[in-house]
Amino acid sequence: MTKLLEVNDLKTHFFTDNGIIPSVDGVSFSINKGQTTAIVGESGCGKSVTSYSIMRLLDSPGKIVSGQVLFEGQDLTKVKEKHMRSIRGNDISMIFQDPLSSLNPVIKIGKQLSETLILHQGLSKGKAKLQSIQMLTKVGIPRAEQVYKSYPHELSGGMRQRVMIAMSLSCNPKLLIADEPTTALDVTIQAQILRLMKNLSSDFQTSILLITHDLGVVAELADRVIVMYAGQVVEETDVYTLFSEPKHPYTKGLLSSTPKLNEDEEDLESIQGNVPSPSNKPSGCYFHPRCPVAKDICRKDMPALKDFSNSSKVRCWLYEEAGEDMTHAGNY
Repeated sequence: MTKLLEVNDLKTHFFTDNGIIPSVDGVSFSINKGQTTAIVGESGCGKSVTSYSIMRLLDSPGKIVSGQVLFEGQDLTKVKEKHMRSIRGNDISMIFQDPLSSLNPVIKIGKQLSETLILHQGLSKGKAKLQSIQMLTKVGIPRAEQVYKSYPHELSGGMRQRVMIAMSLSCNPKLLIADEPTTALDVTIQAQILRLMKNLSSDFQTSILLITHDLGVVAELADRVIVMYAGQVVEETDVYTLFSEPKHPYTKGLLSSTPKLNEDEEDLESIQGNVPSPSNKPSGCYFHPRCPVAKDICRKDMPALKDFSNSSKVRCWLYEEAGEDMTHAGNY
């Protein structure tokens, strides 16, 4: 399949008064055309900073210090800001966690939608209005013309998220980055938004980079999954393998701490400890202080991210020999 996005050894640091803080630490992955890839991990693992780095939306003191972000072969880390602005919203769009803070509270929904189409597509005001109302209808918003004339605060959280999706897809982007798109929504609205994103991805053939900590969302939407911990990729595989044969102890911990329909809440396991601060990471494997199967080498040396099979990668000393049959390592 044709690669739409390639991220190669991306490193993003924050230059603070207290020193340099590495947030994204050599992340590499790719997304094919029409594919949905999820990045999962706890808060503080570097998921959102990775997405902001791709979009070049980092606030000072954050800065990409090395690596490549190749979009259709063009390195976005090297293009001028003026050209990057033409890519954002047109070829690459982003849905943020909180639609209320992402939408301008003093400008009506219609004007915000129309301005995007006028700026990126060169449409007239009349055609932009017509297309905006069509997009609002397409994302399942009833009384689209009324919503077009509304202010963001007059809409519910679910409606505002639909507006953000309509805005993100209005220019038919090739890549949609969704940063925790359902976090603030109740379960019923979450299901509607996920179904909507799945259908629109299929209809528009849009690739999706999904940032989330919710493995239920991953199971619903993703084709491939990247597990991040402390700024690094620790596992990458297809969604079926992730749930049926997880490799990394961190991935197994995430799955064990996810509620299941046939289990009581008391049966849930938790990962002991917390994600280390980016400014105070442990030696060796970053996960070893929390790992139930850590060995001496884990405390001393950082394992490389190695190919485990044709479709999987894992960063763990348990799988030092790439492709080795390590089924015994999974039983603990």
